Amino acid sequence: MSISTFNAILLPLFATWFIPVAIRDRATGKYLGLFNKNVLQLLAVLLCIESVLLVDHYGFTLDAFGRLVIYLLMPLIGAIVFVKYTQKQLFGNDIKFTKWW
Repeated sequence: MSISTFNAILLPLFATWFIPVAIRDRATGKYLGLFNKNVLQLLAVLLCIESVLLVDHYGFTLDAFGRLVIYLLMPLIGAIVFVKYTQKQLFGNDIKFTKWW
């Protein structure tokens, strides 16, 4: 499986499922912070998976590092947008990004 195919499956899952569940309380919908323990653990897992794929394909190059940063930021930004515009209907309260951690 190519990196593009793998990321086409994995990154949307992180953006629409794993990270949104980690930044809001499931019962109340309260915003827990963007960089709480659960989100950091998810980003660490994503970092490990992407590192293995990218180092295997590109080696230890600046190109691989740049792609790694992009692959980590894409689901994080996607999750913020997803939660901001879709989960207000579920919980009735909007997120005010006053705290990041």
